[in-house]
Amino acid sequence: MLSLLIAVAVANPPQAPAQARLDPAAVKAASALVQQLGLKGQIDAQMKQTLGLMRQGVAVRAMLAQQPGFVQAYRANPGRFDPTLKKVGAMQAEIAQKVVIANTPAVVQAAVNSYARQYTVAELNGLAAFYRSPLGVALNRKQPRVLAEIGQATNGILGARIDAALQANGARLTAALQPLNSAPPAPPK
Repeated sequence: MLSLLIAVAVANPPQAPAQARLDPAAVKAASALVQQLGLKGQIDAQMKQTLGLMRQGVAVRAMLAQQPGFVQAYRANPGRFDPTLKKVGAMQAEIAQKVVIANTPAVVQAAVNSYARQYTVAELNGLAAFYRSPLGVALNRKQPRVLAEIGQATNGILGARIDAALQANGARLTAALQPLNSAPPAPPK
């Protein structure tokens, strides 16, 4: 069955109808805008930060924190866990970095295509002119910090409150999950 699905997929590769309809002039203008905005550099900076956290073992520790007993064991003896978490994190970062490097051009092209789909050539040229203006330059330079501050504030305002609300409703959530913990019903005879 799998070989049949593969054969069908190879014979009929997925089409990108939206991409086929893109106006070449809009794609050109969108490409210039995306380059002007420094999207590739933004992706690189974000990935550098993310990969740095991975190398420290943050991602693998967060993943393992979902496993029963891990948090308590880690808190009791972080020195036992940290070297291994960092080693695994470095491996994760190495793997992820290869994926990021190989796929960043596709992400940038997806951004170009999105701008080309959403804006007319005139609008794209207007955006490019705005981003060349002193206000546009300031917006482009400061926006990552503004978004980071908004994200941090959102996490600070909502994060602890959501955790507290989930804990306050823990019994209700556990009860709703109870059917998953019971044995499956016996098959009918």
